[in-house]
Amino acid sequence: MTVIDKAERFTESPPSTAWRKWVLIVGALVALLAGLYVVYLSSLLTVHEERVLGAVHVSADAVRQAAAVPAGTQLARVDVNGVTRRVGALPWVQSVEVRRGWPNVLVIVVGERTPIAVVPLAKAFTYIDATATTFDSVAKPPAGLPVLSAGDNNRMQAGVAVVAALPPDFRKQVSRVVATTRDNVILTLADHSFVQWGSAQDSERKYAVLAALMHLHARFYDVSAPDLPTTRGTAPTTVTSS
Repeated sequence: MTVIDKAERFTESPPSTAWRKWVLIVGALVALLAGLYVVYLSSLLTVHEERVLGAVHVSADAVRQAAAVPAGTQLARVDVNGVTRRVGALPWVQSVEVRRGWPNVLVIVVGERTPIAVVPLAKAFTYIDATATTFDSVAKPPAGLPVLSAGDNNRMQAGVAVVAALPPDFRKQVSRVVATTRDNVILTLADHSFVQWGSAQDSERKYAVLAALMHLHARFYDVSAPDLPTTRGTAPTTVTSS
């Protein structure tokens, strides 16, 4: 045997090497198909629990009912967008996040709306939040939430902007808010005094001025122009007659 024959003998690939490569490829493909079957088709990873987080005013059962996930649904095949849309249609729900908790838990995280006032509606009162979204209703105004009265959407938006700008502790002292125009919002306080607030502009400054004046125990405070505030002993006609 020559030197060249020996070299060729040692450089040739064993016949079984190509077969091993094909076996690895086929094995990987089988494993992938098996994994897809387990995740998307088998009963091993189906939804066994729907865990609801963040729900206070809306019940967890109501969230699960709205989610409407069919029994036996594989966790990977849950229609997340559909669940989000259906749960988001509940009155108190502002935001929804749907998570998959492997292997068998669907987690629904609810962010609820925060009411800042109630609006008269027929013989009831509907809640309204800082985005001027109305939702749900109650027979009587809850303690700590003012009743907001406005004749049209523009005035409603103005009233909401003012209420949202009030410090939470002071907001609890407000029993009624009347928006007569977009720039003229009047507050009625729990002690039956009145505050002509104007628009929501400079609300922080207006509150600081009002806080400094309230030791006077006046009947009416006008902080609509906070650099030129006034007080007097009688309420404005636009409020007492409404």
